[in-house]
Amino acid sequence: MIYIKKGKEPDSLTKYKKQKFAYYDGYKEKDDVREMLLKEQGYLCAYCMRRIDINHMKIEHWFPENELSDIERLDYRNMLGSCEGHIDGTNGKKDDTCDSHKSGDKITVNPLDNSTLCSIKYNSEGKIYSDNNIIENDIDVILNLNSEKHLLKLNRKSMLKQVREELCKMQKRGIWGRNVLEKVKNKYINADENGYKKEYAGVAIWYIDKKLNSVTIK
Repeated sequence: MIYIKKGKEPDSLTKYKKQKFAYYDGYKEKDDVREMLLKEQGYLCAYCMRRIDINHMKIEHWFPENELSDIERLDYRNMLGSCEGHIDGTNGKKDDTCDSHKSGDKITVNPLDNSTLCSIKYNSEGKIYSDNNIIENDIDVILNLNSEKHLLKLNRKSMLKQVREELCKMQKRGIWGRNVLEKVKNKYINADENGYKKEYAGVAIWYIDKKLNSVTIK
């Protein structure tokens, strides 16, 4: 999970909200919202960071829809792009992730608020966790981000291996210097020329930041 910088809402949404009795289900241009969310998030799920596209995503309300008024449900600042969070043939909601598992629950961790992300860590097996008990419950229980069925830990472990190999190719001997670490980090922070960020980039950024905090050489 990484910080998402919120942009301007789609013009069609701004226009629709000016109508009398505007409500979320009455807004028919939701693909405009989906496209904007995809661009903001580098075509990654806001929570698990797997790849999403306009035909395979959900518009997630970070603060639960069932506690919002009609007009509040149209607040773009509360919207995130989430994966569908379900695999056919799995055990229903128990094996779901992200918005599909969260359902109407409230969470504290928020990709739009960097202060809620600073306690997030990963281990060598790709598990995402936090020493903050509230954030840990959000991550592991409510969002189910360590789901075995969805191979999330395995995919993050593979990303850790990838970033280590990339660093080794750039500097085969000695301690990785700050310049090397920052150069590789930028590849995971920034989107490519098509607007796509790397899947599971959060674990790579965390790993590099950990190295940056301990390095003293350029």
